Amino acid sequence: MSQVDLVTGAYGYSGTYLRRRLEMAGHTVRTLTNHPAADADIDVFPLDFSDPEALAEAFDGVTTFYNTYWSRYAPAGTSHLDAVANTGTLLEAAARMGVERVVHLSITNPDSASFYTYYQGKAAVEDLVMAGGMSYAIVRPSVIFGGDDILINNIAWLLRRFPVFAIPGTGRYRLRPVHVQDLADLCVRLGEERTNTVTDAIGPESFGFEDLVGTIAQAIGVPFRPVHLPATVVSVLLRGMSMLTRDVVLTRDEIEGLMAELVMVEGEATCPTPLTGYLYENADRIGSRYQSELARRKVPAAL
Repeated sequence: MSQVDLVTGAYGYSGTYLRRRLEMAGHTVRTLTNHPAADADIDVFPLDFSDPEALAEAFDGVTTFYNTYWSRYAPAGTSHLDAVANTGTLLEAAARMGVERVVHLSITNPDSASFYTYYQGKAAVEDLVMAGGMSYAIVRPSVIFGGDDILINNIAWLLRRFPVFAIPGTGRYRLRPVHVQDLADLCVRLGEERTNTVTDAIGPESFGFEDLVGTIAQAIGVPFRPVHLPATVVSVLLRGMSMLTRDVVLTRDEIEGLMAELVMVEGEATCPTPLTGYLYENADRIGSRYQSELARRKVPAAL
């Protein structure tokens, strides 16, 4: 009988790659989700935090819990504080049902003292994971790319449609992109272990933000005309863009987080795929359509 693993949001962005990777390894996958795309090819349990007993039933017989649940912002009343409490409920249910291991997707540079409540919340959840009584692997991805990612696709979408590109501040602040398939491979590999670990999920290339946008423009064959503006002005422009796209393109906190290099980590790459090669190999499709965060997160979200 194959091992049973549970992935929160197994039909979301990173959860889809995790589900497929586990299935390739011969594991039986079930999910807690309210995603409208969920179908009957795996066991689906509702992600209902008001019913802890039903949540616990989903973990019956599960060996490893892959947790992608989080909230980027509060589109439906789920604050970062709420997301911390909800994750605690999940971890308590998993531990009570005898789950052996949790692989938790966090973020680079979580910090309880951060100006950004997203990073405060991520630090709080890591504390819950460490205190939860299960063996754990905390995986801290930087900016994720590949498939229908948000940031890289939407940078390309903007480049394809507008004559100039607004760069907040100097544009020299760095980030370390990681491919979503590499992230899934890393998570599944760590899921097989039983040592408690905290691992940054980072690719082999780092970019200054302006260099990143220029690299994307070159790969997709469009002009790159940067305009440097204060972060406050870019934030106002993006609020206007949000009205056009009916989405939250980038929040002020996210702009400040990029400028503070919260998605930059030094050290050896833990994931092998370079962004540059991926951009050229997929130039025709990157940015061909806008990737709406709100459209895919009508329900409790996953990373």
